[in-house]
Amino acid sequence: MGFGIFIGVGISGVGEYRGAQYGNYEEPRHSIKIEGDYLVIEVEVPGVNKEDIIVKLIGDDELLIKAEGNGRKYLLLKQLPLHVASEGSQAIYRNGLLTVKLAIKGTRIGVE
Repeated sequence: MGFGIFIGVGISGVGEYRGAQYGNYEEPRHSIKIEGDYLVIEVEVPGVNKEDIIVKLIGDDELLIKAEGNGRKYLLLKQLPLHVASEGSQAIYRNGLLTVKLAIKGTRIGVE
């Protein structure tokens, strides 16, 4: 069950977005949403191999994604809306779409 929060940039009909340029790197299209206890970031990085993708969590609220290959260069440096932890997190790359699931920090509180 999610919180109904969605921050979208260019994926799933949310709207077109031309990313910023960082030297020879282009900011890829991406979206951020909450799914259960995870912050899910979907990033379009077509044309690169999985081995050429770097995903780093900086502190507990900033994400760095760098991907390059086949003449393409992508760079995403994103301030996250919530604090996250690397433990229990994962990144999956399929068909040009990188999906990063980051565990949201905090302790779940029961509701009576």
